[in-house]
Amino acid sequence: MRRSSLKLVLASTLPLAISACSKSDTVEVSAQQTYPSVQSCVDQKVPVDICSDAYMSALAEHRRIAPTYDDKTACEADFVPDYCQQNADGKFTPKLGGFQLEVSGELPKSQVDAAKAQANQSGGGGGGFGSGVNGFLMGMLVSNMVNGFTGGGGRYYAQPIYQERDSRGGYGYSTLSRQIERGKTFGNSTQARSSSTGTYSKSTLGRNSSVSSSVSRGGFGSQATARSGWGGKSSGSSFGG
Repeated sequence: MRRSSLKLVLASTLPLAISACSKSDTVEVSAQQTYPSVQSCVDQKVPVDICSDAYMSALAEHRRIAPTYDDKTACEADFVPDYCQQNADGKFTPKLGGFQLEVSGELPKSQVDAAKAQANQSGGGGGGFGSGVNGFLMGMLVSNMVNGFTGGGGRYYAQPIYQERDSRGGYGYSTLSRQIERGKTFGNSTQARSSSTGTYSKSTLGRNSSVSSSVSRGGFGSQATARSGWGGKSSGSSFGG
């Protein structure tokens, strides 16, 4: 696998997920980043094909899984003030706050080790590729996808993100699955009130339809396509065989 010259500037504070593959010289790598818009994604040097497709996938998921409420006050109690909007059916839902893009695929273990070393040497700055190991590996993965070096099946996924209050009283954006992991139940939502547990859980999220991700390569001529399903995966670190 030759190294692509494409450099990506992907500032990220999200954790990296790596799981060892059966082949000793490669590892399966997954890196995530959140974006408030397609333009912010493109501004970080991610190909517009990926940014646009990720946004449309997240928008479709938003329409499927966003908690719904009978009134605006109940909705904003679970999110933030002035954040919910009324739908055509009279219900209230939170606005789509952007999308989380996750890219995964196989990389040579030597490249992963080099990325870790480079991130440590730069103090997590990324040296033009983004912040920390996540930024370096996101750059490698997207570069490989664009150039057709998909190795173990390069692919990407998208989830909608929503604004929320954090534990310190500030504001941030995260996926519903991540908010559920932190203990949120969205108890006043119509989904929670109609469930046997009285909560909006990961089982409520269900599984979306498969995502067809098409990436231009070779001067944006030919196409490299990846297809996979998304099951409400949240950002996090995982190690496996």
